[in-house]
Amino acid sequence: MKFGMLVNTQNPPAGENMPRLYDEVLAEAELADAVGFDLVCVPEHHMVPDGYLPAPLLFLAAIAARTKNVRLGTSVMHLPEWHPIRVAEEVAVLDNLSKGRVSLGVGLNLVEPELHLAGITRHGIAKRFNECVEILRKAWSGEKFSFDGEFYQLNDVTITPRPVQDPPPIWTGAMSEVALKRAGRLGTGWISDPLHSIAVMESWAKLYRDSAAEHGNAGRTEVVVIRDGWVSHDPSEVREIWWPTIRNYHLFYKNLGVFNSDSGRFNTALDPALATRSDDEWTFDRIAPDRLVAGSPEQVIAEIERYREATGCETMAFAFRHATGPTHEATMRCIELFGKEVIPHFR
Repeated sequence: MKFGMLVNTQNPPAGENMPRLYDEVLAEAELADAVGFDLVCVPEHHMVPDGYLPAPLLFLAAIAARTKNVRLGTSVMHLPEWHPIRVAEEVAVLDNLSKGRVSLGVGLNLVEPELHLAGITRHGIAKRFNECVEILRKAWSGEKFSFDGEFYQLNDVTITPRPVQDPPPIWTGAMSEVALKRAGRLGTGWISDPLHSIAVMESWAKLYRDSAAEHGNAGRTEVVVIRDGWVSHDPSEVREIWWPTIRNYHLFYKNLGVFNSDSGRFNTALDPALATRSDDEWTFDRIAPDRLVAGSPEQVIAEIERYREATGCETMAFAFRHATGPTHEATMRCIELFGKEVIPHFR
C-alpha cells in the first residue's frame, strides 16, 4: 500500500501571499518525503483569483529539487488544454530531473472559461483527450512517428530526451461512469475524486477494472483513491479545526452543481447523503462517514483498510490542507504523525 499527499496551492482571497504559500507547500512536500510518503500531487486550474496553480509541471520540478524518493504526480492536469508534444517534452525533462519519479494524472476539465482560454470548447473534448494520450505514448517511445487525427497532425516526429521510465504512468482522473470506462478502455490508471463515498468508490473501481478487462488492459490497471484526511490525537482538532475547512471546500462543489443529478456524477442510490439540498444539512455527522478519513491514527488506519478492501486500490492520497486551512504548522504536524503512526502499519 502506497500513500500520497495532494497539496493545496490556493491563497484566498486574491493570492497576495503566493511566495510564502509556495515555501510552505514545498516544506510540506519535503517533510512528506522524509517521513515515508510515496507520492506528492499538485492540481491545475486557471484564472482563479486565489492563485490556484496554473503550471503543475513547473511546480513539480521545484518539488523534485527538494525531494529524493516521492513520486511526482498531477491530480489532475487538464490534458486537452495543452499541446500533447509540449506535455511529452516537459514530462520527459521532469522524469530525467527526478530520476524517473513522474506519474501524470490527466483529465478533460469541463470549465468553459478555462477551455476558452486554451482556445478550445467542449465539442469533441473526449476525442481530443484520447488523441493526446495516444500521442504521449508514441512520443515517449523515442521512435520517430506520425499521427493523423481529427485534432492533431504530426509528421516524422521524434521527442528527446526519452524519459527515464518506459513510459511514465498515465492516470485518468475520473468521477463519472463514462470517464471510468474511458480510463479502462485507454489502459490508463484511475485517480479518483475526494468527494464521493466509499460505496461509489467500490462500484467505480469494479466498473473501471471491468472496462479494462473488456479492452484487453486488465494487466495495466492502477487505482489511486484521493480522500480528504486528517490525523490527530485530539478529537476536537478534527471537528473544530479541520472539518470547517473541508465543509467550505465541499460546499463550493455542491453549489457549483457537481452533485446535481444532471451532472453525470451524482448517484443517490450509492451515496444518499449527497441528496441534501440545504447547506445547513452539510454537517460532519452526515457527510464524514464513509467519505472522510480523519481521526486518531488507529481510526485512520481502520478506514484505510476499509478502502483498500472495498476498492483494491494500490495508492491512497490525502488532501490535508485546503484554501481556508488548517494552518501550515498544523499540516506539518499532521504529515509527521501520519508518517510515524499510520504508514508503518502498512509496510
